Amino acid sequence: MRPLSAIILAAGKGTRMKSSMAKVMFPIAGKPMIERVVNTALAVDCHKIAVVVGHQKESVIQLLEADERIEFVEQAEQLGTGHAVMCAADAFQGDDGDVLILCGDVPLLSRETLSHLVKTHRESGASCTLLTGFLDDPGRYGRILRDEGGMVSGIVEFKDATDAQKAIKEWNTGIYCFKTQDMFAALDNISNQNEQGEYYLTDTLAILRNQGKSIASIVLERLIEVSGINSQEQLAALEDEFIDSIRKHWMNNGVMMHNPASIYIEDDVTLEPDVEIWNHCVIKGDTHIGEGSYIGPFSIIVNSKIGKDCSLLGYNLVYFSEMTEDSVLNFREGLPEKPNDNSIDLGDFPEDLLKMFMESGDFFDEDEDDDD
Repeated sequence: MRPLSAIILAAGKGTRMKSSMAKVMFPIAGKPMIERVVNTALAVDCHKIAVVVGHQKESVIQLLEADERIEFVEQAEQLGTGHAVMCAADAFQGDDGDVLILCGDVPLLSRETLSHLVKTHRESGASCTLLTGFLDDPGRYGRILRDEGGMVSGIVEFKDATDAQKAIKEWNTGIYCFKTQDMFAALDNISNQNEQGEYYLTDTLAILRNQGKSIASIVLERLIEVSGINSQEQLAALEDEFIDSIRKHWMNNGVMMHNPASIYIEDDVTLEPDVEIWNHCVIKGDTHIGEGSYIGPFSIIVNSKIGKDCSLLGYNLVYFSEMTEDSVLNFREGLPEKPNDNSIDLGDFPEDLLKMFMESGDFFDEDEDDDD
């Protein structure tokens, strides 16, 4: 079997985010977007990942550099997707495998979808296999062109499309699997003679077809997986949709939630059946909650293990801690008892919020509550 690698495009400035932070560093459900994309690539056994960096490259490198399977290439000037991939050419000299092209700002692509893409690519013998989707109005996405036999013949970018091509409902998600050397050979033949004056990776498909090579495709049904992020508003909307899917997963697996829209649960959390969670709870990180446990309102749990049949009566804070079976935390109690304990790694959880929960008698005014 040919080795599998990935190139992740992460050099964009993200101008519409209105922030000095690199766009791919923005978190969704507790993890930076680029970390989610890298983790998915590693989950399908990529032996090498080239991350194309540019704007605020130092922050991206610092986040990911500990993994020896990851290397970084710089795209100093953003001249299009084709140019971004060409920047990684030196990292793939002599590589006779397959390569995934992924986007650093498309964080929710699943391992299952990528595995299906790679499997189809290898079984078809195609030079390129792309992931497509269908929408009644694909907006400004590139459109998929097919020949009379229904085979993919190319992709036309929206700005370069005719009116007839803009009416096509099948669109390009920007996710591909190529035979590595076929891709780089085709990139040698692209130009920037187009409306945007950029080097398009999409132009390689027509080049490969003209060389007599085949192009395969699969259609993605769950379009949230390829939702890209270009603004803070889009980020918030996608995170809401993602967190809602997590809540629904657990409710459909035996977990009771009261006012579920107010409950925040990250995707690394695991819950057993008959857990009951009340409103306005936040459950983050590598947290496990055992069968039959009761989580009272306004509780926050971070990177902790809650045993079977435990009870948190409300306004509780549990972080980096463990509760054994049948344990009880009374109203406004927390673990550990000292939020400023230097032995505890608070991670990205704000220490001032911990102190507010655990030390301030003003956080919950009992007199005001009695008046309600």
